[in-house]
Amino acid sequence: MKRIELETFFDSIIPEPINEEKILRELTPPIVVVNGVPVYKFNRTVDIHGLLFEENITLQHQVYDHDVPIHMHDFIEIMFVYRGNCIVSIKGKRISLNRGELILINKGVPHSVAAISKKDIVINMFLKKDYLSPSFLKRLSQKNIISEFIIQSLVSFRNQNQFLIFKPSEDSTAIEIMENIMCEFFDRDFCSSDIIDSYLVVLFSTLIRYNNNQLSNNKNVSLIDFLKYIEENYRDCSLVKMGQTFSFNPSYLSTYLKKRTGKSFKELLQIQRLNQAALLLCNSDLSIPEIAEEVGYSSLTFFYKKFKELYKVTPNKFREQ
Repeated sequence: MKRIELETFFDSIIPEPINEEKILRELTPPIVVVNGVPVYKFNRTVDIHGLLFEENITLQHQVYDHDVPIHMHDFIEIMFVYRGNCIVSIKGKRISLNRGELILINKGVPHSVAAISKKDIVINMFLKKDYLSPSFLKRLSQKNIISEFIIQSLVSFRNQNQFLIFKPSEDSTAIEIMENIMCEFFDRDFCSSDIIDSYLVVLFSTLIRYNNNQLSNNKNVSLIDFLKYIEENYRDCSLVKMGQTFSFNPSYLSTYLKKRTGKSFKELLQIQRLNQAALLLCNSDLSIPEIAEEVGYSSLTFFYKKFKELYKVTPNKFREQ
């Protein structure tokens, strides 16, 4: 299926009438009380035809003309508005989502959804597998501090037991990625599951980059720009040079980086240098002293010390492994 065919595909689906009694009987969700409110807790879900679905990823077409009562899941949910709009209520807050916008809801977060009309197309994606685990997120590009920051941001979100709202523009790549995921899911082919996994890596990276750009204090410079500068200039980078490049006071820049990443400029620089050293240990024949010099260390003893602090093994052992 091609992306331009998605709308016709969804319009051709004749949704099954909602039989709430049947769904509750088949899924048997327990009722838990959260802040004095009874909440359905689902550990299973159904597919687009209302049948039980046990795979790691499930995509659902939101039903028409029916309020979804307050509930929560044992898995992560992404709600994406493909056409029209919808209203989600979480923790007493009514959140209006329009075309191209989505919300990422963590496990165990009670929420309800107001009824949508036939003109609306809202897709629910359920991620049963732990797609926010560090092992999955390590697939995010090569070793660098931007990837490290994305991983830490997602893990932090996970630990906060919250939700994230993304309202990218109509031309956002996030919309295209979601459409590609839908095409692969609703028109299965060879390796569709692997392709969807890869799209999810790209989707999470794109959303975190969007979120960081939105939260930037300077409309022309984002946190990612600062991290990218460190990545590209790690051999001789300094806080003063970086401040001059972006017209920021070094002291302010240092505080900003610490607040946004939880790490100081020196720590970020150290991580980038050591990550590059790890890549060279794996993919070059350079000696360890040559690698240390290549990534910006004048003291071999200091390089060994910092490398072992980060990777828990010596550079020699790392290369052997």
